[in-house]
Amino acid sequence: MAQDGSIEVTWKGQAFSYLVHHPNSFLKTENYGSARASGSHAAPGHHTYAASGHMDGESDFQAGTGTWNGPAPTGARGMRQKGATEAPEAAAPIVKEPQHVRLSSGASMPIIGLGTAGIKSPEAVKTALQIGYRHLDCAQFYGNEEVVGQGIADFVAEGKRQELFVVSKVWNTHHRPSDVRAACEKSLKDLGLTYLDLYLIHWPEAWTPETQGLPGSPGYTGPADPATDNTVTIEQTWSAMESLVEAGLVKSIGVSNFSLVQVEALMASCKIKPAINQIELHPMLAQRKLVGVLFRKGVHCVAYSPLGSPGTFKANDLREQPAVLTVAKESGKTPAQVILKWNLQRGIAVIPKASSEAHLRENLEGCFVWRLSNDHKALLDTMDCNKRFIDFPWKNWGSAEEGGVTKPSTVVL
Repeated sequence: MAQDGSIEVTWKGQAFSYLVHHPNSFLKTENYGSARASGSHAAPGHHTYAASGHMDGESDFQAGTGTWNGPAPTGARGMRQKGATEAPEAAAPIVKEPQHVRLSSGASMPIIGLGTAGIKSPEAVKTALQIGYRHLDCAQFYGNEEVVGQGIADFVAEGKRQELFVVSKVWNTHHRPSDVRAACEKSLKDLGLTYLDLYLIHWPEAWTPETQGLPGSPGYTGPADPATDNTVTIEQTWSAMESLVEAGLVKSIGVSNFSLVQVEALMASCKIKPAINQIELHPMLAQRKLVGVLFRKGVHCVAYSPLGSPGTFKANDLREQPAVLTVAKESGKTPAQVILKWNLQRGIAVIPKASSEAHLRENLEGCFVWRLSNDHKALLDTMDCNKRFIDFPWKNWGSAEEGGVTKPSTVVL
């Protein structure tokens, strides 16, 4: 360079700060690769999440990669090596885990929310607020948004609306653009709010407006196959969602139950990128490729049914799995806390359902001051078997390998 009179650039040999793995990047995450590069395990309790400096000391967590922090587990697919004689890991000291996720829209979302499906009493919502819940996941289809609205009414009247992160969803029969706004306004009225923090397309399937109920659910007596609404596309529905943002009725928009291919197709034409894809996630359904690729595209995944379902659709054996019971016993936590931590520790927000005070407290209190060990995380990883607790005969989930890069997910993540 010097021979032709050029001046050497000042940034020679340095990484660009906006790249994910730059030491001063705004996005700080750990993964197997970074741990291997360092040549040692991370110190117990060590984490490098980006903080935003909340007044209350909470920190924001940029959406995780969907992979475990720390070194790669040993053996095939993260299994403990049989016959290993390694000494058990020392108990990790108390840590301060992130309590919020920063979305691509700029919104700060509490990483633990309350799934409100099935809640029948405003008192359950009031109790949740008293315990500390601020993220409420609702949907018009749940049929109880008025109940949730009654539960938050006093809280909002006290001038605390900005403390809440309220989510709702547009149902399959309201995908037509004119129906999208009407559905949103109905949810706002029932909840007693002037705006939603997040509004989602509940499912990528559009049904004719006269379709009633949920085909495939217990007690349903209508047609097995819902009537598809061929007059509207996902792109048209999404455009109507974008209009809600422009009108100030919602702060962020996203999707739910979308495959990687469907999210990628939507992102190819949208003006506002989906901030969220809400999907079923737990140790028996890790969906690593979907989570990891969407993260790299700036779309954060939120785990619904993170503890499995209440047995409405399929028998819930998640908490009785030997791996869960082993980790619970060794860590001194309940099976539910272990399962929730599996998602939280890879940066994924969770919205477990609960109504009793005991379960509300179990799912939230104390969850930010401990971490699963690498060995425990590896053991829980072996549970992945693509088991869904929420499934319907009309839903085609497609292949987990479609979309993103062409390599299989077991190589990508």
